[in-house]
Amino acid sequence: MNRTSRILMFATLVNTFGNGAYLTTSALLLTRSAGLSTAEVAAGMSIGAFAGMVLSTPMGYVVDRLGPKRVQVVALLALAACFVGLTRVGQLWSFAAIASVIAVGEATVKSANGALIAAAVPPGERVRARAYVRSTNNAGIALGALVGGIPLALDSRAGYLAVLLGNAVTFLVAAAVVARIRDVAAVPAPKDGPRLVALRDRPFMAFALVDGVSAALYNEMLSLALPLFLVAYTHASVALVSAALLVNTVGCVALQVWAARGAETAADAIPVARRGALVVAAACALLALTAHRPSWLVAALVLLAAVVHLLGELWLSTATAAVVFDLAPEWAQGQYQAAQQTGRQIGNLAAPPLLTALVVGLGAPGWLAVGAVFAAVAWAAPALVRRGLRRSAPVPALT
Repeated sequence: MNRTSRILMFATLVNTFGNGAYLTTSALLLTRSAGLSTAEVAAGMSIGAFAGMVLSTPMGYVVDRLGPKRVQVVALLALAACFVGLTRVGQLWSFAAIASVIAVGEATVKSANGALIAAAVPPGERVRARAYVRSTNNAGIALGALVGGIPLALDSRAGYLAVLLGNAVTFLVAAAVVARIRDVAAVPAPKDGPRLVALRDRPFMAFALVDGVSAALYNEMLSLALPLFLVAYTHASVALVSAALLVNTVGCVALQVWAARGAETAADAIPVARRGALVVAAACALLALTAHRPSWLVAALVLLAAVVHLLGELWLSTATAAVVFDLAPEWAQGQYQAAQQTGRQIGNLAAPPLLTALVVGLGAPGWLAVGAVFAAVAWAAPALVRRGLRRSAPVPALT
């Protein structure tokens, strides 16, 4: 692991620690402390998500043109200011404006992170470096979530303000850490051809959409769909959700780098993506078996499904990193990273209502329907990657 990767890991750990504490407390912070209604919080977050979808790819273009290090530092500073600004929020439109900047800023940081890895790490080592950063990301969020439980227990405005200001400090520290990275020269774009080339790359955008929906589904399976299903269709304790999430968190931290072995190119990612999607589909089948079963059997099936789900998630995330790095032109790494984030944002909007309708509305057949979605991903993702690899002269060459 080179110096840039180590610095990005430390910056990610600091930053996601603050984010983990904020995410744990955000719902009560915005309603009980800021005085917003639940409808206003939902509306503001939806507006922010829409801004992120529209502006992520253009900001990825800015990352490529101005250089990923410089843009990431500026984005981190802007995010620090946003979390300070949240201490003064009291109306929908002020919250929506800040939520929009936060959504765009976070997507910009992620695309700049990917572009920094692409610029500083040899192609054969990029996926492994990305795996280290993702592992650190999960560790930071988990630790932050533990600390976030303290202000939740206090349930006071002072505690919630401390979370916001503490998160702002972590962004400032992360910006200072990233500033230590050696400057990465901005790669000039071709003089001819479209600026937002990623949006014209149909195989890649289709892959980004499939990846975004599947990632949102596997991210929400344990935290959203499982507790609702346990309450509606079993007599088992919802404490099983905490156990399943613990398996997922520890596994993502410990095994992400292991899962990245042997996946260096988009061609390598084809069998990995297929395997990952089919394994998550198997986890859905296991969860379907828990309906109306004895509590001891439900517990055993849920924990087994959590382990199976973990393996599928690790392989799917590994395949995505390999595809994005390999299919992007070197002068548009930031833009392609951002376009992939756009797919994730679309998935984040679609997955919660889809999961709720299927799993809560249909019960066990709903889990099988979710599994069928992942079986379709096992076919679609490899086909789209092959299309991307078959492109002839997909973008203008540098002169």
